Amino acid sequence: MKKLIIVTLLILFSLLIYISQGESSFMPNSFSSQEKNYANGILKTEAASYKNIADYKFDVEFSDVNKEIFVKENIVWRNKTNYSTNEIYFHLYPNAYKSNNTHFAKGYNINFPEAQTEIKILKSLINGFNSELEFVYPEISNPNDSTVAKFVLNNPVNPGDSIQIYFEYSLKIPESVKRFGYARGRNFFFVSQWFPKVGVFENGKWICSPYYAYLNFYSNFGNYSASIKVPNGYKVISNGVEVNKSINDKVSAYTIVQNGVHDFVWIATDDIMHRSSTYKRNDGTEILIHAYVQPEREKYFYRYIEAVKNCLDFYEQNLGSYPYQTITLVDVPKTCNAGGMEYPTLFTVSADLFSPQSTGWPEYLVAHEFSHQYFQGILANNEVYDAWLDEGFASYFATKIMYKYYPDLLTFFKFASYIPVYGLEFFSYKEIPIIYTLVEVPLPEASQSLVSYYRNMTIGAITDTSYKQPSRLAYAVNSYSKPELVLHTLERYIGYDNMMKLMKDYYSKFRFGHPTGEDFFNTVRKNVKEDMNWFFDEFFNSTKIFDYKVTSVAQVSPTEYEVLAERLQDGIFKCDVYLYTDKETLKQKWDGKERWKVFKFKTDNEVIAASVDPLRKNLLDINFANNSFTVESRIWASWSLAIRVFFWVQNALMILGSVG
Repeated sequence: MKKLIIVTLLILFSLLIYISQGESSFMPNSFSSQEKNYANGILKTEAASYKNIADYKFDVEFSDVNKEIFVKENIVWRNKTNYSTNEIYFHLYPNAYKSNNTHFAKGYNINFPEAQTEIKILKSLINGFNSELEFVYPEISNPNDSTVAKFVLNNPVNPGDSIQIYFEYSLKIPESVKRFGYARGRNFFFVSQWFPKVGVFENGKWICSPYYAYLNFYSNFGNYSASIKVPNGYKVISNGVEVNKSINDKVSAYTIVQNGVHDFVWIATDDIMHRSSTYKRNDGTEILIHAYVQPEREKYFYRYIEAVKNCLDFYEQNLGSYPYQTITLVDVPKTCNAGGMEYPTLFTVSADLFSPQSTGWPEYLVAHEFSHQYFQGILANNEVYDAWLDEGFASYFATKIMYKYYPDLLTFFKFASYIPVYGLEFFSYKEIPIIYTLVEVPLPEASQSLVSYYRNMTIGAITDTSYKQPSRLAYAVNSYSKPELVLHTLERYIGYDNMMKLMKDYYSKFRFGHPTGEDFFNTVRKNVKEDMNWFFDEFFNSTKIFDYKVTSVAQVSPTEYEVLAERLQDGIFKCDVYLYTDKETLKQKWDGKERWKVFKFKTDNEVIAASVDPLRKNLLDINFANNSFTVESRIWASWSLAIRVFFWVQNALMILGSVG
């Protein structure tokens, strides 16, 4: 009996150790029975939803000593258009790291040996015959750039035909600059945009952009399969489903598959923690959530997984179910330079060692990067031409997710860019806050995007071709911040329910496709009874600035009042005009076109104030302070704020004086 008790205790103790370890192959029991619902990583019910344009099969050998991979790559490309082609184009993204003169390198300092690399093709075959790549320079001529190449074919690929391509190549993994490379001080190798990838053939032309510094990608859907061999002790993390793992004396071999995606990324590391959980869809099928976290950030496991579940719940309620078998979150080292990036079924995040949940970080980063599973992952727009269709929508939906599941977010600033402090910072010196207020202020929706928008209000429009934006700031504002603000404005104008309805329609129609801006506009036109072309012209297609003002409220008779409203800038927005009394609120509509307009109201009640756009529907209005006018002056609030500012300015001057 004693022996039985001892054995039982040992088993329980071993089980506890096994469960408590961060790296584990533990999978919830309920999920194994769910695999019958999937075919190579995608729901069987979704298997016919995408055009299988390109199949990729990789055989990869990785050397951590040489920081290098050797690859055999087989591609089957299918021409599913109505046009023939006698060429086939490829992205060679690793060549962006070849020198400091490529398009990509001009935006990053890679002028040191550890960060430079190029793809060295040892063999290339077309339908079994030797063929040589020819470098080409689409969109921007740069003879120092070799990120796009093509094969000239002996025989055209006609509609309905396919072609087989084979590559053998080696690739040194560089020190991480952006997305691709090894993390300094860690055995963490992030391998993305690493293989020759076929461009997109549409309307009889090849779309195959060079690798720009701050732009992303565009490619077709297909099926991926990879065999990746790594030294024992290393684990492979990737987008897709691990279907086999074998280990011998020196090498661990992973076999990974994923259907219905347009990219493949993988990571090799010898020190990372892993936990998994499941999310049950409304139809009863389950999604396996993988979370891989750096050892120093173990405390974030629960928050990461909970945030992923919140995202899955939100999108299933409002757009549609996530169609894949797994979703993988990878928390990357600080020196990896790949935190906050999305790939089909996998995204990366990073977090500070101290970040309370009320700051909304890293939860917002999870929400944003997860949102890309839909916007660009499934709705695969051209990120080089229309980046706002993914970045702007991901920003908008990330904000909606945050305010639904984390409503108590507070404004904060960071002391020396590290420690979060609740309150507002007004002035700092060498990252040390000097003038600030310590108070728990609720964080207004989309306020961070407003701050960004104010830095670049007139250079570039949202619908301008993304790679043609004149600066990185113009790209960032017109791809991320301004589109988010405009989508919130559209939602406030047509109502939340209508917004979610049209977004669901947009997703349903263009999922597993390549939507354009015009496709989104047509979806709005379909779902909104009003002619919305004015909205597209004012907000998406122009660089107009919005500013409406109530100039005065005048009593012209015992029961009549006139409200003078002005449009101070060139932007036009259809506004409401309110007159507030002690007993009621009177309302009128204004098309916002006139430079000024007098609105007449009748009331027997005492008039208190008037306001234009009182519900703050137009988030691009640059000065909400002048949107209202109070009949009686109320100066005490202003004096209170002024006294506080003078106090802090005085203290700041004393501190700076002592520094000098």
